[in-house]
Amino acid sequence: MKGLRRVAALGAVVAACAGGLFAAVPGATAGAAETGARDESLDFRFPAADLIRVPDTNTYVAFGASIAGNKLPYTKVEFADGAFQRRSAIDGDAWDDVTFPADYWARPNSPLWTPAVLARQENDRTVYYLFYSAALPGPEPAGKAKHCIGYATSLRYTGGFVANAAPLFCPERGWAIDADVSRGQDGVWLTLRNGAWTQDRVTALGAAKLEFDRPRHIRRLSEGDPQKLIDNADLEWTHHNSPSDDVLTIENPNAVRIDGEWYLFYSGNNWYANRYATGVAYCGTALSDNRCTPMYEQRAYFSYKPDPDGEPRFRPGLPDRYRKNNLPGNKRGPGAFNAFQAPDGSWWASWNYITDASPSLGEDPSPDRRSRIARLTKTGSGPTAEFTASW
Repeated sequence: MKGLRRVAALGAVVAACAGGLFAAVPGATAGAAETGARDESLDFRFPAADLIRVPDTNTYVAFGASIAGNKLPYTKVEFADGAFQRRSAIDGDAWDDVTFPADYWARPNSPLWTPAVLARQENDRTVYYLFYSAALPGPEPAGKAKHCIGYATSLRYTGGFVANAAPLFCPERGWAIDADVSRGQDGVWLTLRNGAWTQDRVTALGAAKLEFDRPRHIRRLSEGDPQKLIDNADLEWTHHNSPSDDVLTIENPNAVRIDGEWYLFYSGNNWYANRYATGVAYCGTALSDNRCTPMYEQRAYFSYKPDPDGEPRFRPGLPDRYRKNNLPGNKRGPGAFNAFQAPDGSWWASWNYITDASPSLGEDPSPDRRSRIARLTKTGSGPTAEFTASW
């Protein structure tokens, strides 16, 4: 299940950063910004960036998956004059002073996969909930051990997290990974990749409503709580050129409610390849009892556009019949797409990509990945809405 082993490679990403570098994301059109968008120097130096707003401020914090030297790296960015600051500096590791209960469910030294953070008001104070995937105890190497979803809480986003003793969701069969959280009209929803639904190589994504049953605590999810939103049995772009011994991967779900309607952003295909891409599905006015429908003729919505005249590592990718749009900079393998809202109501998105310096899979199966942000624009509504990302 190579799609599930990606963070074993993420741990090899170099965390060295040019401290203090920053710039504002330009407000130009996508076409005018393409030259600048090739530059990676001001992108987050970690993959799977999840951005949250510090309540009642213009400060956002981007948290990333574990990399070399940082278990939970984070970078603070400011929203000013209608744009987000771009910074490559890593401001700290929020996992440095974590507290583990004596009966903690996961390996304390496990890398953290695809973190998501929720700021919630409880008893007149802000509690930060961190959701993450980690490896279960056992003899297997950390990247191959079964992974489940847990959470930790803190009164500050910079650290002091206390891990919950029990996992939030851990199915009897298969892995549970890629937790994300979204606020809706009726509460907070967790989206995830549930390995218990994997059948005949087909994978699936789902959602479950969270119940905060007491301060700094969430009721544990049972096997039947998550409901399936989408699978990739008919999503041919997620199958294209996938090795015959691998699962057919969709992962990294991010459900957002925009203008009263739910949309699901998700990743598909093999994370280490140029063909890894982002899909969008329409889920209706509620996640409950809805099955999300892939948009744009079941093609990848945001993907890398291959360069037939470039160096060999830039030539492979999804063929035209499986692609709709590329993203600013046209980086390889865009995934872990995460939409979020700015203080002025505008929508933005983060995603990670394979750096230009990374070789192709044939030379190194562990490419470096970074994350970037751009403005996300939606026009229209329902299943025919159009999304564009621009600088």
